[in-house]
Amino acid sequence: MSTATAAGRAVPRPRLRGMTWLVRRQHRTTGWIALGLLVALVGALVWLKFAGHAYLDDHGLRAGCDGDVTCGEADWQALGVFRARYGEILYQIGWLTKYLPWVVGLFVAGPMVARELESGTYKLAWSQSASPLRWLAAKLITVTVAALAGFSLLSAVHTWTWQSFPADVLMVQEWQYSFDMIGPVPVAHALLAIALGTLVGLLVRRTIVAMGVTVALTALVLWALDVFRPYVISPVMTFYPGRPTPPDNAWVVERGGIGPDVGRIKSLWCDMDISDRQCLAKNGATDWYAELHPRSHLWPMQWAETGILVGVAVVLAAAAVWLLRHRSQAPAATSHSRKAAA
Repeated sequence: MSTATAAGRAVPRPRLRGMTWLVRRQHRTTGWIALGLLVALVGALVWLKFAGHAYLDDHGLRAGCDGDVTCGEADWQALGVFRARYGEILYQIGWLTKYLPWVVGLFVAGPMVARELESGTYKLAWSQSASPLRWLAAKLITVTVAALAGFSLLSAVHTWTWQSFPADVLMVQEWQYSFDMIGPVPVAHALLAIALGTLVGLLVRRTIVAMGVTVALTALVLWALDVFRPYVISPVMTFYPGRPTPPDNAWVVERGGIGPDVGRIKSLWCDMDISDRQCLAKNGATDWYAELHPRSHLWPMQWAETGILVGVAVVLAAAAVWLLRHRSQAPAATSHSRKAAA
């Protein structure tokens, strides 16, 4: 493409140049693969939404099943087919929505950052017009924008499809098992994964080792999230006259017996041949309790975890910037001192 000047001469239309253009060119194959996967997953989710509801309408299950009272044997068989045909696919796409952000972090740690440092190609950029920070920004800006946009779209469409079905018709009914597959949390995971991968790549400076360390740290982060997620906001303490029977849509964090002398007895269990009161008295407890999150806690918990993860990502990004500045200034200082000594 060209434009005409006043003198009638054609000059090329300016195109994207510099480090950002180079990074896009280096990883364009990966980018096209990621875009194709995103389109396929979003398309599958839209199909699941309409095809799944058409199936439920055909079998009179749009409202779900409320126990054996409203659903007969034929209904339960149809529900089993729905879960195998549609629920399984929805859950598998949710599984990808949960773990793909961490794959992006693995890609950043190895091929994008550590490989450049290991091969020494970063020296060419630093010796020319690109400063170390500009070099790092050019490396990350494209992947960060693309990841945030892609996971925002994927998570939004997955949430839209997931919420449209009655909870009791899905393969996994409890909302806590879909927590990190919906809402803003996968987007926060992507941001944290990119920051973590960047810091690891700068620290390790070896492609394979950086990817291995990132995998180990990712496993640690996912474990910590599973452990501490129920406490990002306070669960509700509920007391029961008999053994706790929380609502089906509640996320039960802890249940058992409680008493002034014994404190909490988690997962209190007694033989069925004694009454609930006898069970409590036998163990020194006075009441049954359950700590739980009602379904109304879903979105407050989502935004609380998102805020925490974004804060951690900012800290890791700041650490990466400090490390890059420190390492890029150290050789210059050493060279200057050597010249002064000479």
